[in-house]
Amino acid sequence: MQKEITQLTKLLKDNGNLNALGYSKKMNVEYNKEKLKFRPFKLKEWNFYQFIFDHYSLQMTIGHVSYMSSISATLIDLNTQKKYEIGCMKPLWHPELDLNPEKESLVSFKNDSLEMIFETKENERILSVKGSNKKYKNVEIKLVVENDLDNEKMVISTPFKKKHQFYLNYKENYYKASGYVKFDELELDIKDATGLIDWGRGIWPYKHEWFWGNLTSFIDGVPFGFNIGWGFGDLSNATENMFFYNKKCYKLGKLIVERDVKDYMKPWSLKDENGL
Repeated sequence: MQKEITQLTKLLKDNGNLNALGYSKKMNVEYNKEKLKFRPFKLKEWNFYQFIFDHYSLQMTIGHVSYMSSISATLIDLNTQKKYEIGCMKPLWHPELDLNPEKESLVSFKNDSLEMIFETKENERILSVKGSNKKYKNVEIKLVVENDLDNEKMVISTPFKKKHQFYLNYKENYYKASGYVKFDELELDIKDATGLIDWGRGIWPYKHEWFWGNLTSFIDGVPFGFNIGWGFGDLSNATENMFFYNKKCYKLGKLIVERDVKDYMKPWSLKDENGL
C-alpha cells in the first residue's frame, strides 16, 4: 500500500501522536513542532546537502541530536578517496532550523573559526562556508543551487511502534549547482553539479537499521534520479522508494534486495515485488 498525502496535513495531533501517514510529492506535511511530546535529548533534526561534480563529492550539514550539534563540510576525491574536512561538534546546544524546506529561510552557524549559512530564496538556495582549522588555514565554499518549487520530490512521514515516535523526511534531487570550493591550495570551480537535499526531523528508537541510496544524474540531457530506503520504521503506509525523471516523481513499492552480507562492496541486486 502506498498512501499518498495530497492535501496539507499536520504532522502531529494535539497529543503528540503522528497524524500524517504516508508519502507526498511535495511538502504537504506541516511540521507543527509545538505539538512534540518527548523526553529531553530525543529529537533529531538536520539539513544535509550533497553534490557531485567531476570526480568529487561535496557534503554540507547543519544538524543536531538535541544534546549535540554537528556542523560540517566535507569534500571527497572519489578517485583517491582523500577527504578535505572542516566542522565542529557543539554539545548542549542546537541551531534553530527551518520548519519547511520549501519556504524562504536562513539557517546558520558561526563561531571564531567557522561560519556556515544555508539560505533559501524563492528561486535559489545559497550555501556558503568560511573557516579554518588546524589543517587548513583558508576554507571557502559557495554554491548557488536552483530552487524550482514545481520540481517533485520524496516526502515521507513514517511511524514507529511507540506513538510519539516518527520520522519526517524530505528529499529533493537538485539538478544544477554552481560555485567554488577552496581548501588552501586546492581550488575547484563547480559548474552544473548534481545533488540533493536531505531534510530530516524525527524521534525514533535508540537502536535501528537503515539502508539509504540516492542518485542524481542526466539521461540524454534529461534530469534523472532515484531514492531508495528500507529497514527504518513502519513502512506499511508508504516506502521511501521513488524515481525521478524530468522533475516528475514516480512511486515504487517494496524492493527485494539481494546482497552479500559478508561483503557489502560486491554488487547489489534490486527487484520489485514482481521480480523485475
